[in-house]
Amino acid sequence: MERTRGHRRRKLSVAAGVGVGGGEDRLSALPDDVLVHILLKLRDAPVAARTSVLARRWRRVWALLPELHFPVGTDPDRIRAALTAHDAPALRHLFVAGIEVTPEIAAAWLPIAARRLSGVLHFKNTGAMNEATAGERGTLKLPCFEKATKVVLDLHSIGLTLPPSGVFTRLTDLELVRIHLHGPCSLSDVVSSSRCPSLRRLSVCSVRGMDNFTIQSESLLQLELRNLHTLQQLSIVALSLQKLKVFLCFTDPSNQSQPVANISAPQLVTLDWRGAYDPRSVLFGEMPNLQQLTTNPLCVYGGDTVSARNHHSLMLSQHFHHISKLILILFYLPVHGNERFLMEEMTKLPNITVLGLFVLACGHSFGASSFHVLKMSSGIRQLTLQLVTRRDSKVCQPGCICAEPSNWETEDLVLPCLKEVAINGLRGTEHELALVKRLFKWATMLERVTVSFHDSISESNDEEFRQLLLSFSRPAICMKFSHGGGSLSFD
Repeated sequence: MERTRGHRRRKLSVAAGVGVGGGEDRLSALPDDVLVHILLKLRDAPVAARTSVLARRWRRVWALLPELHFPVGTDPDRIRAALTAHDAPALRHLFVAGIEVTPEIAAAWLPIAARRLSGVLHFKNTGAMNEATAGERGTLKLPCFEKATKVVLDLHSIGLTLPPSGVFTRLTDLELVRIHLHGPCSLSDVVSSSRCPSLRRLSVCSVRGMDNFTIQSESLLQLELRNLHTLQQLSIVALSLQKLKVFLCFTDPSNQSQPVANISAPQLVTLDWRGAYDPRSVLFGEMPNLQQLTTNPLCVYGGDTVSARNHHSLMLSQHFHHISKLILILFYLPVHGNERFLMEEMTKLPNITVLGLFVLACGHSFGASSFHVLKMSSGIRQLTLQLVTRRDSKVCQPGCICAEPSNWETEDLVLPCLKEVAINGLRGTEHELALVKRLFKWATMLERVTVSFHDSISESNDEEFRQLLLSFSRPAICMKFSHGGGSLSFD
């Protein structure tokens, strides 16, 4: 055992430039900033601290690191000790990862970090605890990070109490993931301008304890709310906000009341609203700068219940008369035999120049639905067709309802302004090729087409499909091909 330890120490000494047997130590003669740069390459604070055994010169070098990374398994007492001993002019990045960390464990070092940190905190907790178990293990009191610029907390449903006082003076980015918030201080109290005067980006994902959320911010530019199922009321007053995403919110089945939202963001450029929408209770103020809109997926076939959901999504798109880019998601539910074609209920779309059409067809023909959307947006100049494939997709059976209506295969359609088309995730199925062939005919002024094949396409099929697509084209159209269209997602 002693022989093994000695061998390891000699190897470490040689690697660090420390002479074995009293030789010259050239590395230790380097300036502090160079040694710090070397230790930063380790990206592991405990390992960096162990270099202090090499020579007296190295004993305090690790404490000068501007970044500290503590991987999974680091003793919390060591984290506390390292932060206490830290002697750099600024701690600009602190990363801590743990498994099933309890509030008591995190509380051992978090207050010290709040005093020391002048940059980014990233605390990620993972493990097998379910939400109920995690909530029973107490709550973590978050201190006020007055000098931090970015805070990312992924707590795996640990209970969190927000600081009732203090100002996050320099905080520009805040990301909260898988957290159970507890009172008395609410997130609304913390993130508004009075306590986060520099906040520019806020992301809240899978956070419980947020039935109501209000933010008034003069600095906020981006806001993302995801998977806030119990959210009931939302109020946003953000004069500088440019990008807003609301995804899978207001979805608690036990709440039968309509969602209430009031959005005042006059500088908004991009709106992605994939949550419940009712124009009687979800109110948008004037948005003269809005350029891009994404709405809830539209189900192509279904019954009355599905039709009602589609209707609300369509009402949102019709709320805006002129926008540059519209992103529509067409989704095919399993067909049981009593569904009807719902796309004809789409009678109007905003005046747009760019259309992003995401199609999750699940093996069905999507020519009729795509034809109807294009007929409603015949003035577009650019089209992106994203073909999203699920692993469990199956080829539909003969006589499937997706073959109706079939008029799209013969009815004329002219897209006189369409100049550029991008097709991503092409697998070369019969349904895909049928639509692409018709698209070349409809777009009479087409100039440029880029096709990205799905990752599953082999090299031999790749060349075959290239030649087939070129046969659909015309000499004046510039066509480009690539691989890698299978990994894109619409969420």
